[in-house]
Amino acid sequence: MLPILEDSEFNLDEIPSDDDDDADIFNTDDSESEKSSDGDTEEDCDIHNYTMEVSDGTEKGQNFLTIISQVVVNGYNSKGNAVQKSFIVKSSPFTEATAKINDLLQDAFIREVYIYVKLFREFRLIQQEKNITDPFKSYPEYFTSSLQNCGESIVLQDLKAYGYKHWNRENPTDFNHAVLLMKEYGRFHALSFAIRDQKPQLFEDIIENTRLSWFHNLNQKVIHDLSKDRVEQALNTLNPIEDKLVYDKFKQFSENMFEVLLECIDVTSASQYDVVNHVDCSLSNFMFKYEDQEDPHKPTSICFLDWQLSYLCSPAIDISTAIFSSTDKKLRDEHYNDLIQEYYNSLCLMLEKLGTDAKDTLPFTVLQQHLKKYSILGLYMSTLLVYVQSMKKEEIPNMANDTTQFRFKLNDFKKYNTRMRDIILDFDAFGYNFSFD
Repeated sequence: MLPILEDSEFNLDEIPSDDDDDADIFNTDDSESEKSSDGDTEEDCDIHNYTMEVSDGTEKGQNFLTIISQVVVNGYNSKGNAVQKSFIVKSSPFTEATAKINDLLQDAFIREVYIYVKLFREFRLIQQEKNITDPFKSYPEYFTSSLQNCGESIVLQDLKAYGYKHWNRENPTDFNHAVLLMKEYGRFHALSFAIRDQKPQLFEDIIENTRLSWFHNLNQKVIHDLSKDRVEQALNTLNPIEDKLVYDKFKQFSENMFEVLLECIDVTSASQYDVVNHVDCSLSNFMFKYEDQEDPHKPTSICFLDWQLSYLCSPAIDISTAIFSSTDKKLRDEHYNDLIQEYYNSLCLMLEKLGTDAKDTLPFTVLQQHLKKYSILGLYMSTLLVYVQSMKKEEIPNMANDTTQFRFKLNDFKKYNTRMRDIILDFDAFGYNFSFD
């Protein structure tokens, strides 16, 4: 297994071989074994006489509690040809500060490894069975992982090496990026629906491994205090006189937040419309590729990062979190309904390709009901995400060394106040519930 990166230590020989029981390094269990999604052959990845360079794998502000390292490997394949491969290694920090939330971090890594090793494998298989020519594969390729306590790590494809780029997290997305985001979430959710419909026993396994969520840890002091602080900051963006009706609704939510959120994600209320959600729909967790020569600023593909918060819930969670935290008021005023429709059309098209009746699986009226009922979780997530997006990267503290820094203060609240107030007012204007009824 791959050890946690520490002092630039990284041993390529410790990546498991195809014979290891828990290895999924080259997708040897299906037809993708000869060629990976990025076009590399297996022998390209069989590197000998190699050297490695280890550096930060992400800019400050793109990641918080885990260590992200880029490992560039130069060596020779079995034919003696020079080969260079770039990996991203995501590791759990082991500091005195994070020891307080060690169980939380370990659960997060266990969840993410399950998503890569089991869920995405099943997604690949059902798409192959249905001869899907444009399959959903909007995630980095997985190579290996370790779930050793306090040494958790995952080795993934370095998407930057294949032309993917981050959007500037300080700015809301434009329409083209938002549309692509909604379309791809529709395709992603469709796979859960199809497996539920066609492989119910398999879906029971998925339920068992994804129904408990990060939100069940709201009673943990670090998360409790952070949530309370961010929601109070969001409340302060409203004028208690000018925005009185909305202010009163959001204030009531802030006073009963934990009860509302826990009731909203109660596993006993799981319904036939629940799917595996991404949940951490932060701008930092989207990478885009641009291959349209006529419009080089228009994204042509997207990859989702960070599956540690993923869990089984209403598709409204991903939709509301992504739209509220990634767009501004102008875009929502002009295109909110368009974005919902783009999501739904993409979901239905993918379901039809998979052989599941789309309209019966998730009627549009049910989706609208779910948005009204469950978007409160998306609003809560937005209070966390927009706060971070409003901070300059150089202002963000090292939270792995001091968990009290979770509640860091912005130097300039102007941008945050405008965006967060707009989100809350729009949430109310859409007729969404501030309480779980």
